[in-house]
Amino acid sequence: MDFIQDRRVSRRSAPPARPRIVSVGNLAVGGTGKTPVVIQLALDLAAAGHCGCVLTRGYGSGLAGPLQVDPADELAGDEARMMAALLQPTGWPVVQSRRRRDGVQWIRRHLDEVDLVLLEDGHQTPIGRHLDVLIVDTWHDDLGGLAVRTGPVMPFGPWRESARGARRADLLLLEAQAPPATSTTGQPVTGFVRRLVLDPAPVTGAPWAALSGVARPLRFEEDATAVLGRPPELAIRCDDHSGYGAALLNRITGALRAAGAPCTVTTRKDWTKLAPSWPEDLPVIVADQDLSWTGKQTLPAMVGERLDNR
Repeated sequence: MDFIQDRRVSRRSAPPARPRIVSVGNLAVGGTGKTPVVIQLALDLAAAGHCGCVLTRGYGSGLAGPLQVDPADELAGDEARMMAALLQPTGWPVVQSRRRRDGVQWIRRHLDEVDLVLLEDGHQTPIGRHLDVLIVDTWHDDLGGLAVRTGPVMPFGPWRESARGARRADLLLLEAQAPPATSTTGQPVTGFVRRLVLDPAPVTGAPWAALSGVARPLRFEEDATAVLGRPPELAIRCDDHSGYGAALLNRITGALRAAGAPCTVTTRKDWTKLAPSWPEDLPVIVADQDLSWTGKQTLPAMVGERLDNR
């Protein structure tokens, strides 16, 4: 897979002068926190006065785009709709485009006020960018700093490319309370931590069921268990970006009623799709990810500083 990525990267065009493009990506297939990182980074950059937007592929959607995402559009991607809803108060639009290169051109033509694009899941895309942020999933501390680790690449494992792909990044981002300051290859390193926030607030110790269609359902269930004080009575795990059609939803709700758990805990991404058809007799608690930055210098500060110098 490395030679395929090398060929794709070799076709990258020079980034446009405007808008400036910041990519946030990873080496693993999914579940490393790209979407919550992009959301929080967008919120912080908007608060700092940047006028920007998010560009995403729109996983799980049949729409090729480019298009500006309406949170109520059930044909758009689930994560795209979720991001659009959460970023709506900031004025930052979310643009969905299966071919991200077309998305950049669409933004330049239709969103004149945008001067910054956050390219979600962009590390492997052949688009020129001004800054490349890579979320590192596994690593070890070496004497010279952080060393990136990976495993077998697709189709033999859950990695898009080997650790060599980390060399293309300008900044490395870890999910760690105290990340090292630099990597063995000299890149600056910073971090973030996540915690699960449940709405409405549950009764600790009460029985519950888990429902998710995410890349790493075990992580979601473990985090919810830590908040709720007991494991789920039933764990329903659907495919990532699951569409929740009528037949699947009937099977899910039937299993939940049979289990008899007083409430179901699901993710914000899943609830974006489930809410319109969810039966009123099944109480739901929606799980959000509260993300905060760690490290000697936070990611928004590092991004702002580097963009100001370019």
